[in-house]
Amino acid sequence: MKDNKKETLMWIIFAIVGAIFVAVGLILFGSVFNSANKVETTGIITRISLSGSPENESYKVYVSYVVKGDEYESILNGYSSSFYEGKEVEIYYDKDNPNKIGMKSLDLLILIVPGIGLIFLIIGGTGILLKVSKKKLEKRLKKDGKLIYADYDETIINTSYSINGRHPYKIICEWINPVDNEEYMFKSRNIWINPEDIIEERNIKQFPVYIDKNNKKKYVVDIDILEN
Repeated sequence: MKDNKKETLMWIIFAIVGAIFVAVGLILFGSVFNSANKVETTGIITRISLSGSPENESYKVYVSYVVKGDEYESILNGYSSSFYEGKEVEIYYDKDNPNKIGMKSLDLLILIVPGIGLIFLIIGGTGILLKVSKKKLEKRLKKDGKLIYADYDETIINTSYSINGRHPYKIICEWINPVDNEEYMFKSRNIWINPEDIIEERNIKQFPVYIDKNNKKKYVVDIDILEN
């Protein structure tokens, strides 16, 4: 029974998708706001056309404006529910191509792309960092920690975490410190198949637990016995 590679792959995919969204969004944002060719002016919405199905409506907003005495009519780079025919709007046009227009308030919507990407990147990055951190802790404790054997208590479902609608399992162990008779409870890492049958078949009564000598809150329940 190996660590769920799908879980790690999911975090990696989240991080990659997030990074791509952030990069693309920032590139688009930069291309919109860093152009020296933009000239601001006031336009008037002349008409709004609607096409597509009710589930997939598409709007085209036509705006008329004047450039050096010549009147133009072009399609705006987006739509807002506040638009109506005859409304004055602050727009910009490309001085090299006056037919190309935009609206800064609509351009800000581009930030949605890197915003979503940042959320994915944070989720994926946090998941990866936690996995790496736990692996390092496990490696360190198995090398330098205090080894004790805790009695198997039960297997629980970790309802606070799920992937594709599935919850992992955790093994619960108990140990009484012979020095002060204080009782400790330990939880294993997530296990993606129910280990109860294996525990019963192999008559497993205890699990090795490696504890930080200076901080008993740092520990790792060794469940390799279930994988061999």
